[in-house]
Amino acid sequence: MEEMGSIIHVEKLTDIQYNKQLRFKLLEEAEEVRFAKSQQELLEELADVLEVIDSLCALHNLTHKEIKKVQEKKRNKRGGFVGRKFVSIAEHPDNSFGSNYCLSSPKKYPEIVD
Repeated sequence: MEEMGSIIHVEKLTDIQYNKQLRFKLLEEAEEVRFAKSQQELLEELADVLEVIDSLCALHNLTHKEIKKVQEKKRNKRGGFVGRKFVSIAEHPDNSFGSNYCLSSPKKYPEIVD
C-alpha cells in the first residue's frame, strides 16, 4: 500500500496485545471466508486465516503437527464434518457428558434448560 502512496502508521505490540489482535483478526478473516463469493476468493481468504493461525502458533510455540494431532483425537472422540452431518438439536440425559459439557458453557449454549 505504501508503494501506491498510502502512509501506514504502525506500532510494535507486546505479546499480550499481539495475541489479542491476532484473535480479533482471526474472527475478521473467518467472516471474510463466510462471505467469499468465488473459489479464488475463498482460497485467498483461507490463506489469510492460515496466516493468522501460523502467527498464533509462532507466538504460543505450537506446531501444525500438534494441532493436527489434537484435531484427529477430537474427531475420533466426537466426530467431524466429513459426513456433512450437523447437529440441529441435541438432547442429553441429566449428568451425562453432553449435559455437563453444555452446562459448563452457558454463554456458548444459552438455550440449555436446566
